Amino acid sequence: MLLAVFLLSLGVGKAVDVYSTSAQRAREDELVHVGSLYREAIKDYYLSAPNGQHRYPLQLEDLLKDSRHLVTRRYLRRLYQDPMTAKMFTPLLSPQGGIWGVASTSSRAPIRAMTPAGVILKQPPAQHYSDWQFVYDGT
Repeated sequence: MLLAVFLLSLGVGKAVDVYSTSAQRAREDELVHVGSLYREAIKDYYLSAPNGQHRYPLQLEDLLKDSRHLVTRRYLRRLYQDPMTAKMFTPLLSPQGGIWGVASTSSRAPIRAMTPAGVILKQPPAQHYSDWQFVYDGT
């Protein structure tokens, strides 16, 4: 009986570990997707400047409603939360002024061995999700 309880607890422990890894992998995929949405929204905001005066948004809310044009443009439907922390992303400031990207605040280690496409590393190799930066650099 004791052996059966021991084997059952090992099985449950392994199942919990597999579920935890699967859930983290799903949140990691969501982080890449949402980060890419922010990067594309910042790119669209930057490139759609009237009179060719390119500039980055001063705050993330500018991506929701851009009133620089005759017709209001919306680059995001809403401000998305960081899937890893369930908090708002950290805005990354451009040297020219404004926000040119976002980053996670999570200190967890990524599962992926390779850096996802479109992600700039703060310092390679990425030790934490906070090292992943979703930036549009104006090029």
